[in-house]
Amino acid sequence: MIDIHLLIMIKCVLSISIFLFGVSLFSQVGIGTTNPSPASMLEISSQTNGAGDYKGLMPPRVPDLAARNSINPNLDDEGLLVYVLSDNTLYIWTGIEWQTVHKSSHGAYASDLFISEYVEGSNFNKAIEIANFTGTTVDLDDYNLRISRNGGTNNSTIAFLTGAVLNHEEVYVIAHSSASQEIQNLADQLDNRIDFNGDDAVVLRNSNDDHIDVLGIYMVDWKYAEDVTLRRRPLHGPTTVYNPLHFIVYGIDTIDGLGAHQYHP
Repeated sequence: MIDIHLLIMIKCVLSISIFLFGVSLFSQVGIGTTNPSPASMLEISSQTNGAGDYKGLMPPRVPDLAARNSINPNLDDEGLLVYVLSDNTLYIWTGIEWQTVHKSSHGAYASDLFISEYVEGSNFNKAIEIANFTGTTVDLDDYNLRISRNGGTNNSTIAFLTGAVLNHEEVYVIAHSSASQEIQNLADQLDNRIDFNGDDAVVLRNSNDDHIDVLGIYMVDWKYAEDVTLRRRPLHGPTTVYNPLHFIVYGIDTIDGLGAHQYHP
């Protein structure tokens, strides 16, 4: 009678041998396909075995150029690809430097002004940045900011400085009167009503009080952005329905982008 442990050992040896034999015969790897091209080391199919919904290939994504540079590739990393969300650009590492493979630059104008940056920092380090990419100069007398605190139980309407205008591709920063000196130096206007916390909606409105752009949900107490800086991705302009995916989130008191913005939908 054959010992049961011997049978188990024989099966294990046979299984390993078959696996290694298969690897030696089929060195190609397929994702989404069981029949990769013999000319490729790796083939990625847009469907699973030619059927089902189509899918794309997502390259590695980083929030900004600083994050890209932190990868710190060397000469042997030539061909490395990365997509930078802050400027909607696909880069390739040449072994010496990063070069642009593709940059989104349709040249379209935004439909209206929009909130491009939100700083909800420590103490009174709070600021809102408004951007103009409409293709024309805009009179800010025709706009105002609405701060809706705690679900609308305490609201403030903040007018821009009388006679202020915003040229195409320029931004306008309103900061709290007691913000850090660094923030005040970047501000076009100071107002102690810029005192929102992470659960207070911020609304950009026109002179008819129509909502042009919204952060958070108006009249709803929702902690959507506490102790963070929100910077709008260059792909997105004004919207009356807040979408967190339209913004890059940075840590508390981040202001290195305050005072300028890029927009290329």
